[in-house]
Parts: sequence; structure tokens; C-alpha cells
Amino acid sequence: MVTLLLAFRLSTLFLLAGPAVVTAADPDGALPPDTEAAALLRLKASLSDPTNALEPWSPSSPSVPCNDTNPWPRVQCYNGILIGLRLAHLNLSGGFDFAALSRLPGLHSINLMRNNFSGPLPASLATMRSLRALYLSQNAFTGPVPGDVFASMSWLKKLYLDNNDFSGVLPADAIAAAPRLLELHLDHNRIEGPVPSKLPATLRLFNVSYNRLSGVLPEAVASRFNESAFAGNPGLCGAPGSDPGACAAASPAPVHSAMPPMSPADYFAVQEETSVFVVMGIIMLVVLLVTGAMVLMLRQDERSNATSAYDHAGTGATSGAPTVPCAAGAVASAEMVAMEQGGGAGSSHGSSSQGSRGGGGAGGRKVPEFVLMSNVAGEFGLPELMKASAEVLGNGTLGSAYKAAMRNGVTVAVKRMRDMNRVGRVEFEEHLQMLGELRHPNVLAPVGYHYRKEEKLIVSEFMPRGSLLYVLHGDQSPDRVVLDWPARLRIAVGVARGMAYLHEKLGIPAMRLVSMDGADFDAPPPPPPHGNLNSGNILLDGELEPRILDYGFFPLVNTA
Repeated sequence: MVTLLLAFRLSTLFLLAGPAVVTAADPDGALPPDTEAAALLRLKASLSDPTNALEPWSPSSPSVPCNDTNPWPRVQCYNGILIGLRLAHLNLSGGFDFAALSRLPGLHSINLMRNNFSGPLPASLATMRSLRALYLSQNAFTGPVPGDVFASMSWLKKLYLDNNDFSGVLPADAIAAAPRLLELHLDHNRIEGPVPSKLPATLRLFNVSYNRLSGVLPEAVASRFNESAFAGNPGLCGAPGSDPGACAAASPAPVHSAMPPMSPADYFAVQEETSVFVVMGIIMLVVLLVTGAMVLMLRQDERSNATSAYDHAGTGATSGAPTVPCAAGAVASAEMVAMEQGGGAGSSHGSSSQGSRGGGGAGGRKVPEFVLMSNVAGEFGLPELMKASAEVLGNGTLGSAYKAAMRNGVTVAVKRMRDMNRVGRVEFEEHLQMLGELRHPNVLAPVGYHYRKEEKLIVSEFMPRGSLLYVLHGDQSPDRVVLDWPARLRIAVGVARGMAYLHEKLGIPAMRLVSMDGADFDAPPPPPPHGNLNSGNILLDGELEPRILDYGFFPLVNTA
């Protein structure tokens, strides 16, 4: 009896354990839904694979997709985690099930270029919240570009939708709100409507060429990208190759309203209002003329006083007023700097230009001062600089720049420095002398300076091509300089060499200090040799060689 009872219990135990054992040993059993293998198998089921390129994706595979020695084909792994799918040029079609991959947070890149996918983008694409790059070029996708792609995929950096059959209007608000988008390729489609007026600040590559866009190309967008990014849109005003009537079609048509005939009362009312406006206009014109005359008289008096003081200094200048235009008043404001010739308050450097100091005379007489450190730009002094015709070149972080063309044929660039009013004469002169001794083909060293407590002028060679910023983005003339890639590479190399030279000559090596109790600590970092390197601070000479300027001024700038 005991034997029979024991046999019954053992048989019951085997019957209960049997299904579990069979399930564990069944190679065709279902995989856990959250594994990479289960996600790839579910994705494969949604695809048509005529070439059997994904045949190794099988539940009977002896290894996991990211096996170190035998990984599945067409997958990209990192440290055993699936990070990318490379499914380009496989003739795949069907409805790509993005939702099957939504539980793989490590998946950052999907490449489906050159396949046969068609129809609208699957709605399940919005579930790929961690995706960084999506390549869908050269398929047959149709319909509008969905805004959900940008709204839900906040980590998306690269989106390639070119060479498809997308249509409709671009989701401008969704594109503008994409926080990390770097590249957006929409060319060779049938997209209509205007170009978005606002694009993400992070966007570096943007291409909407060869579509059916219309309206006016926003200037803020056109200035950021190459003009080829908008070509092939005949109806887009401002795009290369657009139709002559595109701009006329984009302009709003004048509104013509049928006006009823005027009655005699209306006619006299209009005449009365017109008379009032005419009288007011005449009064304002007279006031403006009187004000202008007073301003001109005051300026003439100031110039006469300045000229008298200049002649009293013994510089040999003529009695006429300086010829510097009012638009370049900063150069004209480089008037004489008083210094005690006999008291030793002048510059300690012996490189003053010949015409910058007054002639001999009684001790204590005040004379203007201009220090010419190098004659590489030509010989000149403060009298020639005062009489030069000036042209405003621009305003920067450190001050305003002017082109000064002197009567002796010398042309220089003059910069009126701001935020240096707390710098003493000795400190300013010593620092400018140090900068004037720099010699490098890609560094624009100052050739002279003018010190006064209220303002400082720094003079350098004039670069005829202007700044790199102007050559790249500002010059729209027909004979503008177009930089090809060899020229751009040469400029980049020159800037790098110039910055390396500045770091060598002006950089201060990091050091460690020791406190009174014996503990050592890092010294404060030295000021950078430049600190504001950009295309506006890189000038180009006649041979398109770069010259760096506005460097080494950190020790002189006023602290907040």
C-alpha cells in the first residue's frame, strides 16, 4: 500500500513538471518580449525580405544578436548592447514596425536607405524616443512630413528624408522646437509651401532643394546655409534659379477698394486738413534748418579751437580744420595728448614717429604724442593721421575700427579701444610694445598707438580684403571673392599656426602654488592669448592669407 501511494505521488509530480521542462527545452518556444532577439524577430515579421538577407535572424539562432564572437548580421553593437541597425540596400519593403524596437533604449541609429518602403511614415515611429539618427533616403515614402517625429523624438540629431515622395507643407513649429537637431535633409521630394522662417539654433546642415516650395526665402535662413540648399524651387523667391515672377507672385497684391464720390463738404474738409499739414511741415522744416545751422557753427568753433591748440604745440600743421568726416569722428577725436616734454612724463620708448612730437621749445610746453613702433605700413605721424579721410569699418567687442587714408598715400586701420580707461600709461605702453614685437605671417601686430586717459587708439596695417566674416557672408557684389576648399583649408591652417604662435609667445604655463601651511594648490588660470576668436577677428590680405587681430588685450580690459 505504501509503495502504491509513493508511485502515485511521483507520477503526479512528473506530470506537473513535464510542461515546464518541455517549454524550457523547446527551441521554437516564444522568447521573452523585452529581449533584443524578440524585438528583431518581431521587426523581421513586419518586413518583406526577397533576398533573405535577414534569414540568420531566427529564434533557433545559437547566439544572441550582440554575441561577441558570432553576432547577428546587419546589427551594430557596443559592449554587448544593440545600438544600431544597418539595413540599407536590401530591397526591403512592407510596414516597418518601429514599435517592436521601442523597448530597446540603447538603439540610437537606424539606416533604411535604398530600399522599397512606401506609403506614409509609420505612426509607430513616434515611439522611438531615444533614437539619435534615422536614415530613410531613396525610398518611396509619401504624404506630409509628420510633426510628431520632431515633437516626440527629442534626442533626434540627424534625419535623412531626401529622395522620397513626401508632399504637403513642412511642420515649421515642430522643426523649430527640435532641441538637438543637427542635420535635416528634405531635398528631392514634392514638399510645398514656404521655407520655415525659424530653424533650430543647433542645425548645421539643412537641404530643401528640388521641391515645390514657394513664397520668399527668409533672409535669416538663407544667410546660415549654402545657396545650393534651396536650388530647384522655381517658385521660391530668392532661391538660385527661381522664376522671374516668383517674387512678384510672393508679394501681396494691392487692395483696391471702391471709393464713393466726394461731396463738396468732404472736398473742403480734405483741403483744410491738407493746409494744416502743409503749415506744420513748413514749421518743422524751419526748425530743423535752424538747428542744423547751430550745430554746424558749434562744430566749426570746436574745430577751430582744436586747430589753434594743435598749431600752438609746434607740430607745423596748417590752420585748416582736419578733413576727417563726421561719420568717423572717433579718428578725429584722436586729438593731441598733452605731455610735459621737460618733466619726463612722455613715453620711455624711443620709437615715436617723426611727425608725432612737436619741435624744440621752452620746457613745460604740451605736445601731442603718437608712438610708431614699426614702419611696415609706412612713415606717418599724428598730423597726417589727424588729416586723413576716414571710413567706418565696423564695431566690435573691444571698440570701433576705421580706415584712415592719409595724403601721403599711407592707409592704415585705426581702432578706438573701449573699456581701457583704467589702464595707466606705463602699463599700456609696455603691453603695446610687447605686442608690437610679435612677428608671424598670420598675426597682425600693431604698428603704432596713441595714449590718452579718456581713449586709446591702436594702429595696424590695413587689410584690403576685410574680415573672413565679410568674405563669407557679407560681400554680395558681383565681383566678390569666392573661397574654394583649398583656400578655406589654407586659411584654417594659417589661423591654427597663428594661434599656436600666440600661445607660445603670450601663454603663461600653468603652475602650482604652495600656501603658508605647506599645502600646494593650482594657481588661477592665465588669461587666454585671444579669448574671442571668430571669423570677424580674422582679416585677409591681398593674397587671402589670414591675419589674426584683437588678441592679447585681456590684461588691459577693465574688469567688472
